[in-house]
Amino acid sequence: MRVVVGVDAGGSRTIAAAARGGEQPHTFTGEAANPSVLGIDGAVDAIAGAVAGALRDDTASAIVVGAAGAGNAEIASAMMHALRARFPDALVAVTHDARIALRGAIPGGDGIVLIAGTGSLAYAELGGRSFRAGGGGYALGDEGSGFAIGSAALRLLLRLFEGRGASNPLLEALASHTGAAGARELLSYVYGGGTPVATVAAIAPIVLKFANEGERSANKIVQAAALELFELVRAVCGLAGAGAVELPLAFSGGLLRTNGVLSYLIEVRIAGDLPYLRIVKNGGDPYAGALAEARALLARGRLA
Repeated sequence: MRVVVGVDAGGSRTIAAAARGGEQPHTFTGEAANPSVLGIDGAVDAIAGAVAGALRDDTASAIVVGAAGAGNAEIASAMMHALRARFPDALVAVTHDARIALRGAIPGGDGIVLIAGTGSLAYAELGGRSFRAGGGGYALGDEGSGFAIGSAALRLLLRLFEGRGASNPLLEALASHTGAAGARELLSYVYGGGTPVATVAAIAPIVLKFANEGERSANKIVQAAALELFELVRAVCGLAGAGAVELPLAFSGGLLRTNGVLSYLIEVRIAGDLPYLRIVKNGGDPYAGALAEARALLARGRLA
């Protein structure tokens, strides 16, 4: 029986899942693979490594990759051709991470997904058409994302080190986490490792923890993030002309994986302003959406 592979290639990690028929998939977690940050070659290297880890000694017949940054058709095409060279015996397709996140949580039909991980994005498929809001990357967008939350917190820490702010429990924890006792050490922590976006985004769970415990400065950061994420949902609903019928809205990404202040604030705004949305939590992982796409790709390939 042939083996198919689905890949969720994100800004913080890459998860590949390999399955034979309807068997439970074997997953492998590798390095980040965002082509907008690493370039095509770097992203493909990370993806190929994760696929090899998931396959172990098997050979893939079909591989579908959902990648952050692959909403750009040129990037997706370049990644697809590079991966086909790495896996010449497999059918290969590359799509954007939002589609596999949607179909991992909502397997079929109309629906919306809000992604809040390293980056952020709202994506909808309605009536056979697709719509998106956000996903502009760390330089121009990703409002409410892990990067945005981490960046806001580290800016406060930098201000403290420069004598422009007061200490508080969150900043004390961040100083301990980063090992920084001053501005120069903090800058070295962020920029010295070669992956500043992932480094900054990794601060977000600390901020969420303090917000859940009621720490004031963390709460202010998370409240701002929740509003930005809600606005992404409202924007994509407007683009799609949603509102006539009930629609499922899936929460996806590391920041929305568990209940907390962030998810609660978003839910409250949705209940008040977008009551036709039905929130879906704890849906399937994005790699499951990619795996389903890989099975469909293999079936189409057999018919061709």
